[in-house]
Amino acid sequence: MKFAVVTFGLEDIAEKISELYPEADVFHGLDEIEVEYYEFVFLMSELGGAKGDQLISAIESLECEMIIFCITSTTLEGLIISRHQVQKILDLKPQFRGAIISGFLSFEDKMEVVKILLDERISEADG
Repeated sequence: MKFAVVTFGLEDIAEKISELYPEADVFHGLDEIEVEYYEFVFLMSELGGAKGDQLISAIESLECEMIIFCITSTTLEGLIISRHQVQKILDLKPQFRGAIISGFLSFEDKMEVVKILLDERISEADG
């Protein structure tokens, strides 16, 4: 099963996903992706600034199954913006599937959440 990872920032996590999941194609933005070729799209971004706004635009424009993974900012101003961006995401996707986690977590903890989300969805397809 092929799935797409569309990342707005978080390149270190995207790189690790491509190592762990050979069935994943990684895109840095929406420019080159053709969603009809994928079972689902895994969107990810850091909230609290322009990358979070790009994620919201992607959510608005995509008509496909998506899992959303967000990391909050680690600055005070960014946390305030993150809160507003989270509300916008939940308004757009009331049936939200994914995770919004603290940017203060370790890389390993962030990857554990990513693996849980992806493995759960992949196991659904395997039936």
